[in-house]
Amino acid sequence: MKSFNKESIVWLGVYGHPDDETSASGGTMVKLSDKGHQVYVITATGGELGTLGTDDSKIKREDLASVRECELKTNMKAYGANPPFMLRYVDQELEKEDPEVLAIKILDIMHMVEPDVVSTFGPSGISNHPDHIAIHKSTLIAYEKYTNPTGENTPLLIYPSIPEDIAKMYNLQLSPVEKNMDLIIDIDDTIRYKIEGLKNYKSQEDAQEFAAHLSEREGPHFESFAVSDSSQNDWESHPVVRYLRSL
Repeated sequence: MKSFNKESIVWLGVYGHPDDETSASGGTMVKLSDKGHQVYVITATGGELGTLGTDDSKIKREDLASVRECELKTNMKAYGANPPFMLRYVDQELEKEDPEVLAIKILDIMHMVEPDVVSTFGPSGISNHPDHIAIHKSTLIAYEKYTNPTGENTPLLIYPSIPEDIAKMYNLQLSPVEKNMDLIIDIDDTIRYKIEGLKNYKSQEDAQEFAAHLSEREGPHFESFAVSDSSQNDWESHPVVRYLRSL
């Protein structure tokens, strides 16, 4: 196994809609970018079937995708991350797309950025949203086709995971792997960025509700991830795992 250079981590998040990345890993992305690592996000759809605003001003349905894209770009800049890759599929129709074709688009970006970590939804998509499940399937296909050009460590594939008590509270039907808390990242020092990022998604009611929940909750704050079964068998010894656990 190669020696690991902490200055070289590349994080790639692959999600269905603007705001997924913040809900899943906003605090972790900020921690990484603050330490000089490269953070990228692929967003598959514009989320144009989401809610139309959360205050007195209502957004026209035809304008929602562009509004949400602006919200996403603002957040990525605030997080110190790179501009997002927008695939511009239609919201809630991702499952109708050929998963192999979507996988090729993800794979092309993987070859471009050469990730050390790929974060995407697990098999249930957390909420069983069809777009979340579709992006999981295509990301898994892309991951399994990807060969690191350096011939060194295969990227780590991880999924956001949810503690069982919280899953029960929100009636989430998680797959077994999404209950695993293989990586727990302390985000007490970056929780404010996650909360502000969620608040910045002014168009989305669920983002505002999650921000309110996090604001009211006493610490410690953390984000947890499950390591995919598709990752290498000895993932515990993967240098990226050791580094993420030390954040």
